[in-house]
Amino acid sequence: MLAVIAVITGCTDRRNESRFAGLEVDAPATMPDLTLTDTTGRPFAMRSDTRGSVRLVYFGFTSCPDICPVHLAQLSDVLARPGMPPNVKVLFVTVDPERDTPKVMRTFLDRFNSEFVGLTGTANQLLEAQRQFSALVALPSTVEGRDSPVIGHDGRVFAFAPDGLGRTQYPHPTRQTAWTRDLPILATLR
Repeated sequence: MLAVIAVITGCTDRRNESRFAGLEVDAPATMPDLTLTDTTGRPFAMRSDTRGSVRLVYFGFTSCPDICPVHLAQLSDVLARPGMPPNVKVLFVTVDPERDTPKVMRTFLDRFNSEFVGLTGTANQLLEAQRQFSALVALPSTVEGRDSPVIGHDGRVFAFAPDGLGRTQYPHPTRQTAWTRDLPILATLR
């Protein structure tokens, strides 16, 4: 019985010691240094072009019916709040490069925030990006009666502090209070 109480107490104490409201990463990894193409058609180096910023990396697609718009709307709302750090970059990496042209992505992202960065590349580049971020690899499937495929993709936002380390992740759904608590903390980690 004492062993069970000790285990429960130990778990509770660890949870209270957690620095982040998001899913804290046990062994933070360095942000991958990949170069993809932004919505202006220019090369975009994910690490060096965002140096000094909190980077929120999300793999999604513009015709996503649910998770993608919710995450992006939430991030837009949170970043507009007073007291949020100015050095936050949202990087939206498409998993549907065939349909998500730079123009389509820019139009989609502008519905949420014109500062959000849309990134694309070849199918192989995007597959490699998902692997390097340890994201679940997106799998398209066809649904009868739909013009675009339904794509099963990772619902997490991968968060990297300005020091370049991935310290936490945010699955769908994440409460806005988690973002408002964590973003200022992440912004100070240099």
